[in-house]
Amino acid sequence: MSTVKNRSTKKVLRFLKFGVSQVGRLLATVFLICVITGCIVAAAMTIYVMNFMETDTNVNLDNVNLSFTTMFYANDQNGQPEELFRMSGDQNRIEVSSSEIPQLLKDAYVAIEDKRFYNHEGVDWYRTIGVSLKMIFKGENQGGSTITQQVIKNVTKDDEVTPVRKLREIFRALELERNYTKDEILTCYLNILFLGGNVYGVEAASQYYFGCSAMDLTVPQAATLAGMTRSPNKRRPDLHPENAKIYRNYALECMLNSGYITEAEYEKYCAEPVVAVKRTNNSGASSGGATQQGVTSYFTDMVIEDVIADLSEHNDWSRNYANYMLRNGGYRIYMTENQQMQHYLEEKYNDPATFSAAELTPNENGEIPESAFVIMDYNGHVLAVVGGKGEKTQTLSFNRATMAKRPSGSSIKPLAVYGPALEYDIINWSTVLNDGPVMKINGRDWPKNYEMDYRGDMTVVEALRISRNTIPVKILQQLTTEKSISFMQKKLGISTLVTSGDHNDFGPSLALGSLTDGIYLRELTAAYLPFGNGGVYYSPVSYTRIEDASGNVILDNTPKKTRAFSEDTASVMNRLLQVVTQSGTGRESNIGAMPVVGKTGTTQDYNDMSFVGLTPYYVAGVWTGYDTPKELPWRSMYDTDTVWSNVMRELHEGLEVKDFTLSENIVQIEYCKISGMAATSACPETARGYYKTNAKPEPCDALHQKESEENGDAPSAPPTGPSFSTNPKPEGE
Repeated sequence: MSTVKNRSTKKVLRFLKFGVSQVGRLLATVFLICVITGCIVAAAMTIYVMNFMETDTNVNLDNVNLSFTTMFYANDQNGQPEELFRMSGDQNRIEVSSSEIPQLLKDAYVAIEDKRFYNHEGVDWYRTIGVSLKMIFKGENQGGSTITQQVIKNVTKDDEVTPVRKLREIFRALELERNYTKDEILTCYLNILFLGGNVYGVEAASQYYFGCSAMDLTVPQAATLAGMTRSPNKRRPDLHPENAKIYRNYALECMLNSGYITEAEYEKYCAEPVVAVKRTNNSGASSGGATQQGVTSYFTDMVIEDVIADLSEHNDWSRNYANYMLRNGGYRIYMTENQQMQHYLEEKYNDPATFSAAELTPNENGEIPESAFVIMDYNGHVLAVVGGKGEKTQTLSFNRATMAKRPSGSSIKPLAVYGPALEYDIINWSTVLNDGPVMKINGRDWPKNYEMDYRGDMTVVEALRISRNTIPVKILQQLTTEKSISFMQKKLGISTLVTSGDHNDFGPSLALGSLTDGIYLRELTAAYLPFGNGGVYYSPVSYTRIEDASGNVILDNTPKKTRAFSEDTASVMNRLLQVVTQSGTGRESNIGAMPVVGKTGTTQDYNDMSFVGLTPYYVAGVWTGYDTPKELPWRSMYDTDTVWSNVMRELHEGLEVKDFTLSENIVQIEYCKISGMAATSACPETARGYYKTNAKPEPCDALHQKESEENGDAPSAPPTGPSFSTNPKPEGE
């Protein structure tokens, strides 16, 4: 019986053994089929992804096309660049290098966003698989992207919600980690991430929310920024401090769990309130508009316009594209502004006492005359500018100092006539010409003088002192308008002269400043520089250079230097213009012991008045007129040289009184006031003048005096041809 049982047991065992063997083979077969199928599917998916994603896995972080905030700097009292203004397009972003991002901020973001960042190779497989399973079995759709993958998404703008896009992102992340270091990837991430409003990147966010650079953030502040990442606008510390605190503390908890802070630090930081910079309005980053601090000054407006024009010309860009790049290029623009002087000038133009009562009295249309003022140094740097009276209420408003082309009147005479004629030795200090009409127009003598009279023979210095109109017209006949215009364009930077068409500036009215289109006050002021610095013209600039966000100079705006006049000519002109301010039409420009040289200008119709004055320290120009040209209040009640004096007097308080440096080659000679020649004992009336050594007057004797008295200086007829039209425009003072 026992034998039968044993045999039955053995059969059962053999059967079970066979069954197990068969099941094993079956399972092995199924496993192999799964493996093979998986490989086939994986291979097929890989081929599909590589062939049909229509993308390159390589992502270049070196030339990421991002928008960065442009910043404007001016030197402080110690000569160090100080940020004055910033502007951006849709994104306020300030690029910073890895060394400018503190480790505590890097730690905060790694702790809350990608705790295995330093260990994975672009993809956190544990996190990816976990998120995938939750999505499949629970329907949850949580983000599983690493910092590297978030960089990919932001740089490529490839954010469609599809499996193919996710596969592209994975391949790209793996490739990115092979080409860049962890620190390079993290730095890029911290520069591009969105942090509420129109703020992008940790540097802009640090400055906007906490009023400091990223390097100066505290741990709680860093954790606040890190906690904003998933829903920035709802967690903004300035608008939602309680919400911001919840997610800040969560970021601090992540930092604690990752070992970046201690338990004691965690408790301390969590107890601190969230405090952001208080703002009085919703401008700048909070509104998504351009990042700027209130209404810009006339100086900043000028720089913006100059930069747009220069970027356009330098790069052959359209104006619109240059404007876009200015707002999004992350440039660093270094202005020539003297901050204290600019503030002072703005205050003076806000002060009614700067102007006469007539200047502030509305006309029948309720308008008051407008005014503009420019101050420069002798190297071409604009130091301060205002483009209108009163408080400025609008950014990029009309700037009359740089945008208005208005007639200059007699203030152009030293530039168009006296200066070039001295340079070419056509005249000297005491050359005698006849103050009489040049021609008749419609039966009337032309040109008229301010005083409506003619005074016969007159020296150059006297004609310039009292601003006669006939004498410069006669000098221009000898100089020719072609030479005058060429001189002003090529050597004095005047860009508004019209040299073609039926209405042009090739006429005798050129000598009187009655130009077809007028002249910019900034150009007029800069053209006087040579009379105070020995004959050198510098193109007027409002900024010196533009750098990109990495500090590379992309546009050097050093003023262009041109030898306009010889040092001798400039010195003689300096002394001629000093006579104008001492006893002539510009005598109201007096500012005390400091010497002033300059020239007034008034148009014949009294629509425009101007004055450009020089001291040994500064060059400044002022203009007054209605925006829509019309006659100004009665001229005896107001003069621009008075406004000039009201502004410039205080700027020179405390400065050492000194004189202009003159050429060693000019000589002082006593001359005969009747003949203009070197005086002798026979001359009844003499004076002293300044002369170039190669253009000294010949001695005057009784015979020459008699000859001069008998013959006089008959008016010369205007030459024919396009250089001297017989259709002059209205003359000025």
